[in-house]
Amino acid sequence: MKNLIISSVLFYIGIQYAGAEEKLPEIPTINIVERPNVIIILSDDQGYGDFSCHGNPVLKTPALDKLHDESIRFDNFHVSPLSTPTRGQLMTGLDAFHNKAATVLTGRNIIRRDVPTMSEIFSQNGYATGLFGKWHLGNSYPDRPMDRGFQKCIWHKGWGLLSEIEYDNDYYETRYLDSLETKQSGEYCTNLWFNKAREWMDAMATKKQPFFAYIALNAPHGPFHAPAQDFNFYKNKVDDTSTASFFGMIRNIDRNMEQLENWMEERGLKDNTVVVYMTDNGGTGGVDVYNAGMRDKKGSNYDGGHKAACFIRWPGGNLISPRSLSCATQVQDLLPTFIDLFELEVSTQYRFDGENLVPVLKGEKNLNDRMFVVQYGGHVKPEKYFSCVVWDSWRLVGENELYNLSDDPAQENNIAKDFPYVLNIMKTFYENWWANIEPEINRLVPVIIGSEKENPVFLNSDNWEFGAVNSQWNIANTTGPPEGGVCHIEVLHEGKYRIELSRWPFHLQRSMVLPGPSTTVGGTILPTGKGVPVEYGCFSVNGKEPVTVKKNTPDAIKISYETYLQSGEMTFQGWFKDKNGNNLCGAYYVKIERLL
Repeated sequence: MKNLIISSVLFYIGIQYAGAEEKLPEIPTINIVERPNVIIILSDDQGYGDFSCHGNPVLKTPALDKLHDESIRFDNFHVSPLSTPTRGQLMTGLDAFHNKAATVLTGRNIIRRDVPTMSEIFSQNGYATGLFGKWHLGNSYPDRPMDRGFQKCIWHKGWGLLSEIEYDNDYYETRYLDSLETKQSGEYCTNLWFNKAREWMDAMATKKQPFFAYIALNAPHGPFHAPAQDFNFYKNKVDDTSTASFFGMIRNIDRNMEQLENWMEERGLKDNTVVVYMTDNGGTGGVDVYNAGMRDKKGSNYDGGHKAACFIRWPGGNLISPRSLSCATQVQDLLPTFIDLFELEVSTQYRFDGENLVPVLKGEKNLNDRMFVVQYGGHVKPEKYFSCVVWDSWRLVGENELYNLSDDPAQENNIAKDFPYVLNIMKTFYENWWANIEPEINRLVPVIIGSEKENPVFLNSDNWEFGAVNSQWNIANTTGPPEGGVCHIEVLHEGKYRIELSRWPFHLQRSMVLPGPSTTVGGTILPTGKGVPVEYGCFSVNGKEPVTVKKNTPDAIKISYETYLQSGEMTFQGWFKDKNGNNLCGAYYVKIERLL
């Protein structure tokens, strides 16, 4: 392997956070046709138990079962208990607190700009790179997928189609972005991502261009909306319609996996295509039916929150034969593994939190005595021990819960008092890990304002550091602090800016005093919420005395103000008041445009 040091140390000695405009050194493009194609499929909120090959008594996943049987399976594989941190860890090979995309909300869902991403590394090594589906690591420049190494981007913003930023989108007739162009499809979301990915991969295969395709699904994340044929398959097999729809969404994924498999075989690509299928966190809609004997679900530090499926298949890759491996592994391992496995050049000597698994995949050694931390979240003091330390089959959950999954896979019996030596080793490991990330823990990656690459820039309530609001129904019901939340921004150029505050997404062109638009998705009428008597818009920069502006018409869709902003990092907070000066709700949507 060339120009790369892959560290096997158990905790990261960090590259310090750099400024927003720092760029990585460029690497000449290399066209190596012999390199394998790589496809990563990442499902959203499908749990480890949501496969028939993992023992689910109701759910049938024949295509995924076939991939499982033909793959090397990591059966002690760990991700984050939430989706954004898992995605950041996949893209960077770094723990969530190191790459800064540490949670879904609170302005902590953007990866650092001074670390290379998987897509950038593949692109710099002659691969065509494509994202299809969910990005969830930044909605504006320079954090969009096309800014971070993806050449083809068929994507949506936010956590899903019913997030605050995708207001009035639809699972069944999905609106999406083709790079930066908004387009409307007549397709169910999962079908759309797979179809667009196959279309693009087919074009690359025709040109004999090696490709890296990241099919990042927003299914089966709730709300649970499945195509009718998939819902109907399960509606009489489970006790409630919600679970039937959840299982139907997975059935739809499975049918798309079958089509993908057929396409690879027809095109003669199977032998030289690496396929990775992963889940992004613990179970959700199916855990009451089957959870593979694990404790708890998504969001939890018990194994039910972060143990995930990971199947890796490369028929022509000279790897060990398909089998299950019980060594402790994590999503951060994939990037350093790919760099070694495909002999990719990187721009700098670089240390990962993940470990190179190539010797394991080739049967040259086993991973034993490995320890790492699973943790996500926001702020240092409340969450110091909101964590899990994995040490082979041992688990330290929080500060004083110790389990050995070899004897207790359901994590029912805390044996900390019986094994004080093991407890001390794992606590010491955690403290060392924490000491390494603590100095930068409260440094957020700011949203860039005033760049020539994107102007105006939109902020939304998902960016609020405290009290963040990130769903359509919460927007409709005016949840969150009545004075809104603080956003961290960086103004690149001082000058005159126009600031516009709105309660609703700007594309709706909707009066701020009205309740939400009536929306029906899959036969379900979404809540319209309530109207609010907006009379004034207020905003504050860096916590200074707020500017208060009266709306100009009774049915105004926004409140605008022009002001001068200095360059540099700062905070921004916007909210609305009624005619008596009472705070009503945050400005869920903000547009900031550089004028001069």
